[in-house]
Amino acid sequence: MAGVATAEEMQSRMPGVEIAFFGTGNAIERRCLQGRGFKSFGIRGTGWTGSVTNAVVFVWRFVVSLFGCLRSLSGIKPDVVFGLGGYSSLAPVIGAYILRIPVIILEQNVIPGKANRLLSGFADVILCHWPSSSTLEYFRDASKVRFTGTPLRKGLLDYKKDSAAKLFGLSPEKTTILVLGGSQGAAAINTAVMECLPGLMAGCHDIQFIHCAGRADYPRVKAAYEANGIEARVYDFLDEMGAAYGMADLAVSRAGATTLAELTARGIPAVLVPYPYGTDDHQYKNARELSESGAAVVIEERFLSAGRLSSVFSDMVKEKTRLARMGLMSRAMGRPAAAQAVVDITLKLLDDKKNGKLCKNLSPQVT
Repeated sequence: MAGVATAEEMQSRMPGVEIAFFGTGNAIERRCLQGRGFKSFGIRGTGWTGSVTNAVVFVWRFVVSLFGCLRSLSGIKPDVVFGLGGYSSLAPVIGAYILRIPVIILEQNVIPGKANRLLSGFADVILCHWPSSSTLEYFRDASKVRFTGTPLRKGLLDYKKDSAAKLFGLSPEKTTILVLGGSQGAAAINTAVMECLPGLMAGCHDIQFIHCAGRADYPRVKAAYEANGIEARVYDFLDEMGAAYGMADLAVSRAGATTLAELTARGIPAVLVPYPYGTDDHQYKNARELSESGAAVVIEERFLSAGRLSSVFSDMVKEKTRLARMGLMSRAMGRPAAAQAVVDITLKLLDDKKNGKLCKNLSPQVT
């Protein structure tokens, strides 16, 4: 969604700008781009697992994608190409480098992804979220790095609690817990929340839930709230995330970079359960940034249980002062103007190109 947020900001500041996306066309990409009017180009990429068979397929698809991207980029003649990370960004970024098109990389995690580490050598500017020394360790040329934050979708910060409460049909007076398991849901989080409901309600009755459960877990999560007589709105996928954030007093979530950028932009305290199988354990590193600043509590999935979650929920809901303090720390870490900062840097880069102040990649002979 960082790419869509950047594109929306460009459209608002540069009427008539043309924007195209390169991607694999998976379900999440289609949902993010649906109805937005952007051009799109398909890439036949594949992830890297390291096996011999995978290596052959990876190289073959990369070569095919590279030639396809070169053809497409030559046709549309973009002024700048953004790399958003992941294997699908390899061919477009390297194609842009070959064609002397300026390249900007967006990196949202504390520990940069493998694709962005590789592509950093082809980039003119690298825009990161976290002002962390850990981030800089992974890029060979720190002079390219700027800390802008992660661009957020327009409207995500617009909802006030009263208007959000009307949308969901919930009380603006009760403490609202927002449960996020990611776009596909998180079975471990869903299960722990469901199992802690009886004990949680026994000691605290002024709470309500908004729960994004994912398609697979939606029926059993909804049934659990109904069985315990708890006021809740359960969704397999929620489009109105701005309203959910406007309503939330506390969130329980994975620690994906975009989600954390959204939570901190709204100043929402969080209980974070990092996905334990991510590359370089990057979600744990993301979550630790918030916990060390006092904006979140981290529970590793191996220690996640109904009892632990119920205890954390009860303590945080009852200690209003602590919850408020965590919210202030979360907001202090937020970068709600990240999209504007990214576009500012983009326009400066294009202006330098126009005025002959070319970057290293565009004119390697200039010292």
